[in-house]
Amino acid sequence: MDTNINFEPYEENKPAAINCISCGSPDVLHGYPNALCADCRSKLINFPIPMWVKLFGTGILLVMLIAIIWLPGNLSAALNLAKAEKAETKHEYLTEQRELEKALKIAPNSEEILLHMAIASFNNSDFRTLGNCSDALSGKKMEDTALVNRVNEIMAETMFYGPDTTFKQAFAKYKETAIPDTAYQSYIYKNPNDVYATFSLASLYSDQEKYQAADSTLVRVLNMHPGFLPALSMIAMVKRELNQTDSSIKYCDELLQINHQNLYALSSKARTLIKQRKNMEGLNMAKEVYALDKTDGYNMSTLVLAYHFNNDFKKRDEMVALAQKDSVTAAYLKYVRNVIANKVKYQN
Repeated sequence: MDTNINFEPYEENKPAAINCISCGSPDVLHGYPNALCADCRSKLINFPIPMWVKLFGTGILLVMLIAIIWLPGNLSAALNLAKAEKAETKHEYLTEQRELEKALKIAPNSEEILLHMAIASFNNSDFRTLGNCSDALSGKKMEDTALVNRVNEIMAETMFYGPDTTFKQAFAKYKETAIPDTAYQSYIYKNPNDVYATFSLASLYSDQEKYQAADSTLVRVLNMHPGFLPALSMIAMVKRELNQTDSSIKYCDELLQINHQNLYALSSKARTLIKQRKNMEGLNMAKEVYALDKTDGYNMSTLVLAYHFNNDFKKRDEMVALAQKDSVTAAYLKYVRNVIANKVKYQN
């Protein structure tokens, strides 16, 4: 038996043979990521691009060009709307309205933006903007969505915020003269469920500083319509004037639960805190609301009041000087000036 068997030597790291992936030729050109021989590589390089590919590529370029021209504005409006919707879910309606104002400058006819603006402006008691939204949306056919239904509910709610035909007819003779409280009382006796008329009487009592009468009338309004924003705002002030400060805070918080950025509620709460001698807490809140809106006269006068009771007379006087630059904001200082001059006793 022949025991001399010849074995091929084993090479552990011997590379496998590499052939052209197109034709299988071993004559592969090295230095490229794909294994191709010279002939196949030349054919692929010179391979003609089909016309449909060229046309498709041209179409893509055209779409990109249009997008470059038009997209920035649309994208900006979409981003503003997204921020507004986020603020709406957090009940931060001032932030929402400001974002929507930016979006409307870019897309003034957007139904979605207008619908959200109606919600924000109502909760901010900006009835002029709400009216503009209503006019812009009037006559448009929109799908029956949750957003549309919510705006319809708001529009129905605004019926309580103005006089109806019966009220107008009853008080038509008082065109240039103030309506006396007896006329209101007589009308309400015949129309006991008229929210607007009852609130108007409460407002008259408040103007006359008949705060006890205003308080009981406002309670009647809120029994008829618990979420009536003007009544909630007024009763917070009336309760403060009656030294029922805990109740005043309660109504402020009720407003802030509806709208976390209700400027009047924040300022009113700051004033009540100061009346409770919580001067620093009131100052911090007054600064907070002033940061939200530095043009509102009520906010500015509240900050003047807060600086006064925190003995920061320098900043108090600076704020007074700033408020006096505008006649509208200056008008809000009258009450605070009386407090500063000790004509009105604010803290017990």
